[in-house]
Amino acid sequence: MELTGKYISVDYDGIHYELGNQRCRDWTHPYEWDHNGSTLTNAGCGIFSIVNAAQYLRGERVDPEKLADFACQTGGRDDTGTDRPTLLAAMQAHGLAARHGFAYQGDGLRNDLDTLHDHLLRGGAALCNLRVGHIVALIGGRTVNGEKQVLAADPFSESADERVRAAVRECIPGSEVISPIKNDAGLICGYQQTYALFWAALSTVKDFNLLHRLNP
Repeated sequence: MELTGKYISVDYDGIHYELGNQRCRDWTHPYEWDHNGSTLTNAGCGIFSIVNAAQYLRGERVDPEKLADFACQTGGRDDTGTDRPTLLAAMQAHGLAARHGFAYQGDGLRNDLDTLHDHLLRGGAALCNLRVGHIVALIGGRTVNGEKQVLAADPFSESADERVRAAVRECIPGSEVISPIKNDAGLICGYQQTYALFWAALSTVKDFNLLHRLNP
């Protein structure tokens, strides 16, 4: 079975995406806190979520390795992973946010979900948690049978994770990620298929940051 590489190429709703795949073991670039040996594969969900949001907003690929280095240099990396407000504020201050198609106005983390949904409907993006400890990008909104939903671009493709799957409403074909399953001895004992792009219930979103789209 062929494993999914560093990027996932998918067309959906008239938009072409090149999504960063954090599950790929080839992302060995350091993303360290206090020289703890972390890499983009095991700690870079915040970096890849910004990459995926920016790709949606401007249609251009952001280099995750350069962004990871920038985060480490500006305080956007701490002992828990990516410090979203600090990194986004640094990107705004250094012109990096505008270069990648968005403005960060320091808003979010209010858990005002209706405001978030309206923001997504207007073409903006956001970073959030669908479960504690993992950052995903939100790149769309819709309402189905009275339920407000968000389109998640998840760098670790957790559509089937037990902490998330109850909120998943639709997985987008073409965004499949094939990755290995290892046993306690570190040996590959099988493979799993998950999705990097999926619709989820708005009610599951926690602690969001808004990214405001800039005109091209």
